Amino acid sequence: MTTHRRTATTSWGTLALTASLAACGTDSTPTTAGDDAYKAPGAEQQVAAVAKDYMRAWMIVSPSDSTRMCELQTKAARPNFDDDGGTLKGCITTYKDYFSDPDDDSGRAPLTVTIDHVQDVVASAQHPAGKGALATVHRTGEKPFRYALRLIKEDGRWRVEQTADVSDDHRHTDDPVAAVLENMG
Repeated sequence: MTTHRRTATTSWGTLALTASLAACGTDSTPTTAGDDAYKAPGAEQQVAAVAKDYMRAWMIVSPSDSTRMCELQTKAARPNFDDDGGTLKGCITTYKDYFSDPDDDSGRAPLTVTIDHVQDVVASAQHPAGKGALATVHRTGEKPFRYALRLIKEDGRWRVEQTADVSDDHRHTDDPVAAVLENMG
């Protein structure tokens, strides 16, 4: 089955990431949203910058920038977590396999990514508390699609812990971040 990540609302990467995260928890000690690391000046701007960088590496460049995606993810969020503990090398190899068939975007307008609704998010059954953000990916003349992202501090840096497709159930909801991340594990 061929799925083009820029035209479908669910990609192989999202499915693999979701399955990987559903199968395992995280080795990180849960951190409450009230901790100083989550209220530091500029935390919202840092989270937005990491979220945008991750989405650009995944959605904008073709083929996706596997190395950058892996660098911006927590070890537990990497699709190879169950195989080798989420090593960077294993993650890059796994994503290169996922994205080996780049989309043909010739003749189409470029995609743009906007990040907003950065907020504290509570821990879920499988993910620690952190910051959530809404990523909207859009191409002129086409319907935009959205992802909710959970970011946490790992090794002193903000990293993507969870991505969740914002389904059509939330199409009329301006800020679905907390609800989507809570319901997706």
